[in-house]
Amino acid sequence: LDKFKALEKEDSKLHLNVLMNQGVYIDMIVNSVMQNMIWGAILAILVLLLFLKDIKPTIVIACSIPLSVVAAIVLMYFTGITLNIISMSGLMLGIGMLVDNSIVVIENIYRLRAEGYSIRKAAVEGSKQVTGAIIASTLTTISVYAPIIFTEGITRQLFVDLALTIAYTLVASLVVALTFVPAMASVTLRKTKDIRHPWFDAAREWYGRVLEWCLRFKPLVLIIAVVLLIGSAALSLSKGLNFMDMDMETNQLSVTISAKEGEKLTFEELTQASDDVIQRISKIKGIKTVGAMAGGDSTMNLMGGGNDSVSMYILLDEDSKVKASDVEEKIVSRTKDLDCKVETNSSSMDYSSYFGSGLSVRIKGNDIDTLQKLAKEVADVMKQTKGTVDVDDGLEDMEPQLTISVDKEKAAEYGYTVAQVYQLVSAKMADSKSATTISTDIKDYKVYVQTQEQTDTKLDDIRQMTFTHTDKDGKEKEIPLTKICEMKDTTTLSTMKRDAQTRYITVSCGVDEDHNVTLLGNKIQKSMDKLNVPEGYHIEMTGEDETISDSMSQLVLMMILAVIFIYLIMVVQFQSLVSPFIIMFSIPLAFTGGFIALLLTGQEVNVLAMLGFIMLAGLIVNNGIVLIDYINQARKAGVSKHEAIISSGKTRVRPILMTVLTTVLAMLTTALGIGDGSDMMRPMAITLIGGLVYGTVLTLIVIPCIYDMFHREKNMVEEEL
Repeated sequence: LDKFKALEKEDSKLHLNVLMNQGVYIDMIVNSVMQNMIWGAILAILVLLLFLKDIKPTIVIACSIPLSVVAAIVLMYFTGITLNIISMSGLMLGIGMLVDNSIVVIENIYRLRAEGYSIRKAAVEGSKQVTGAIIASTLTTISVYAPIIFTEGITRQLFVDLALTIAYTLVASLVVALTFVPAMASVTLRKTKDIRHPWFDAAREWYGRVLEWCLRFKPLVLIIAVVLLIGSAALSLSKGLNFMDMDMETNQLSVTISAKEGEKLTFEELTQASDDVIQRISKIKGIKTVGAMAGGDSTMNLMGGGNDSVSMYILLDEDSKVKASDVEEKIVSRTKDLDCKVETNSSSMDYSSYFGSGLSVRIKGNDIDTLQKLAKEVADVMKQTKGTVDVDDGLEDMEPQLTISVDKEKAAEYGYTVAQVYQLVSAKMADSKSATTISTDIKDYKVYVQTQEQTDTKLDDIRQMTFTHTDKDGKEKEIPLTKICEMKDTTTLSTMKRDAQTRYITVSCGVDEDHNVTLLGNKIQKSMDKLNVPEGYHIEMTGEDETISDSMSQLVLMMILAVIFIYLIMVVQFQSLVSPFIIMFSIPLAFTGGFIALLLTGQEVNVLAMLGFIMLAGLIVNNGIVLIDYINQARKAGVSKHEAIISSGKTRVRPILMTVLTTVLAMLTTALGIGDGSDMMRPMAITLIGGLVYGTVLTLIVIPCIYDMFHREKNMVEEEL
């Protein structure tokens, strides 16, 4: 831009307008993510202040946030991860999680200090008591991203940066929680005052009574939890799946002007039509600049595309706050009576176009005529399925063709074979061959020799071809080729695509806003299964539906491996198979909350929501680890099982709620769609918030019930033996 301005100063007659600048989107997204990160940090600090009612421990944790972020960015730098929308979204999602470890440590130090421990002993013992739990919880959270190395394709490309960024953030937060937080607490918490939390104490006592009741009716609690899981999952998945919702509000539009279907426009008519369009749309409020170029889009221009359309780039006035969708509607309404086709598009940042949009069906086989027949049948199936738009049978680019069929018996009467007949036709149409090459300093030029007959050969000449036949009397006669051949005027594809040396035609369609691509794809697949497909031909779904299917299968594999890793890490932590098994029940509880949140917000399950479920698996077990670890410690100290469950639940409810609320509030701005770059990550944030809120509440109830069912009323040491 600075260079453009310098050129304009050099020449007063020169004026340059930037019609498309992708850097605008980068700035919008970076600013939005930064705002969400700052607000997330502020909300997390407010939660701490609300629960602790003391500025000193709050300051300690507040200082741990920038330390962890800086450490994560340093690790990103040395591993070559750039600051992009994916990696910065990882930082944004990690803001709430990075204070979790510090909260657990400072809360435990704060509690011991209130019980009369010296500051040094409280700092040492407080961090020591929870070191194992927070290391295990951090490893379980990080481990959910490890299976990404086993995935492939677009899933891996999209989420490697996100996974590594969150992992770096959590590792940094763990180091800070075990070093910086105890050290700073030993200074700031030297003098403490007795602070009462009447509202929280009342809530904790109420929770204790609820837990008592639930322990008496454990089967009922478990049945309700299972019913809610199955019901929410079924309802959510019944809405279908999609890939990503990545349409972002933009100040750039594109308009394509072309001939109506079945018509042709000359270049002069196209330019006149574009002038008419510009004249009408330039008066629309909010439009700042309009630029046009002939020959289709810029990609077509670079490839030498023909002048069959005119492309326009429209810049909107940012100060007018006019929505691109509203401008689109006005453009269509003001140009609908023109004798040309006007199409608008504001999805300049809709990345789903790179992954395939809508539904596509690939028909593979050898014979072109059979492929065309099947393509028309598939297109008819799409047209008859409600919800499809802009059905394309892949047969638009057709050329006239003369088909010659030789009658073997008639040809034999004149002493010709089928091959000889085709040789006659081939000789008439033979391409000229390179006779020599002229070499210059710049380029080599091939020289072709062509006869006059070859130059003037037309289809009519082929139809009127004759061949020489010698009869029994030795007389030569010119016999029309049509005596032994049947000639038909047909059409064929001008180009033929191949996959693994097999011809194919692609039939495609769009999906309207009221239907889901996967559900519609399933309907079309069922209808296509009824088609009579000849042997040697194959019909397969491609496009967005295939992308979703592949991505989901990769994520399901990732989830299975993540759950296995989580369990193994907890087995090492607890030196037991039973306690980790109990904690694993918190994962389906969190999934229930994720499905309910998606249903309440009207979101479909997509790739990012699925990644949110995987992240939930690593996050929600942290609460169970802290709770079960404390119950086990109490039982090892000689406390009865029932009393250990109740007292541990009441003791650990505060740090559990604090860690969950900081994570939830840090993601709240993203879940609400605040900011230009938050729409893409919104399903993930909604899934995480719903899963954490519901999963935490149920973890505090269901996990103690399951623990009570699996453990006998014995001393913990005896039970382990």
